[in-house]
Amino acid sequence: MLRTSGLLFGLFLSACAWPAGAQTGLPEASWRAVRAMTAEERECFAVSPTDADKPVVVMLLSPRMVYTLLEWTRMRQAAEALGYRVLGWKDPRVPEAEWRAALASPSATTTDPDALLAMPAQCDSLWRGMNHSPMGFVLLGSHLHPWPVWGVMPEEAWSEALRFRLLALRRALVQTPPQ
Repeated sequence: MLRTSGLLFGLFLSACAWPAGAQTGLPEASWRAVRAMTAEERECFAVSPTDADKPVVVMLLSPRMVYTLLEWTRMRQAAEALGYRVLGWKDPRVPEAEWRAALASPSATTTDPDALLAMPAQCDSLWRGMNHSPMGFVLLGSHLHPWPVWGVMPEEAWSEALRFRLLALRRALVQTPPQ
């Protein structure tokens, strides 16, 4: 009985400590995946002048994924609260009339069609083949974390994913020797 109680207590402490450790125990694969953007990616992700130390999350959104427009405002606000510059791009496979109808829906939390940007034409080849939205990429300066963030998620999970990507970007930039 005592051994079982000790085991359960140890598991409980491990579970409580995991979230804090998850933020600092970044897998090496994550920060090693970070890379300088290619010329094509730089052209695609060119954003108006901004602080190079401010992370950017670029999300491709579609009203065809039912929760996208229901949850996007909340997710955008959570990313902004973490210090991200947020760009929401409309999936170009969706006709403008369909976008307007979706944004006019009473359940849509994003109702301003101008709040979402058209995906730049030069990005078409980078996003071709992506079959799910919302999905996004996290950038910092001229570097990209190539692992996309997929779907709508609760605020805690979304915030953790963004922190995880930013931590990997910053760690990779510190450990990358100057060229």
